[in-house]
Amino acid sequence: MAYQNLEPVSKQLTIVIGLTVVGFMAFGFALSFYRNLLFEQTLGEIGMQNNVLRERIAEGHRSLEYFQSSQYKDKYSKENLNLVRPGEKILVITHTAKDPFILSEDNVAELEQQEAKYFELMRQMPVLEHWKLYLFHKDKIEELKMNL
Repeated sequence: MAYQNLEPVSKQLTIVIGLTVVGFMAFGFALSFYRNLLFEQTLGEIGMQNNVLRERIAEGHRSLEYFQSSQYKDKYSKENLNLVRPGEKILVITHTAKDPFILSEDNVAELEQQEAKYFELMRQMPVLEHWKLYLFHKDKIEELKMNL
């Protein structure tokens, strides 16, 4: 009888060991598959970086070609060394661009008038309308500021 009890245990042990081996093999397969996916992704990223580097190199070659051209040498000599060929005339164009961010007295006065009109409109409006504008129509507030 003791032998009959041992036989099912040995079968169970064999099944457990077999399933464990199969589980480890499946885990190894999944891990290998994941590593291959990561490798493919890395390979794609490296390919994109190579394309960017090729573009930079091509741009560098174009720049080098331009800097070695006689057109650039002529331009450089005229701009930096003030060299002029016989028969050429120099025309210097100076232009002062107005910076829109620099406020002149006219701009400041105009902005103050717009701001005063906006605040006067807001004072005349009921408080409930202020809240409706603020909560539901924030873009209309900016439109009001610009239109006044």
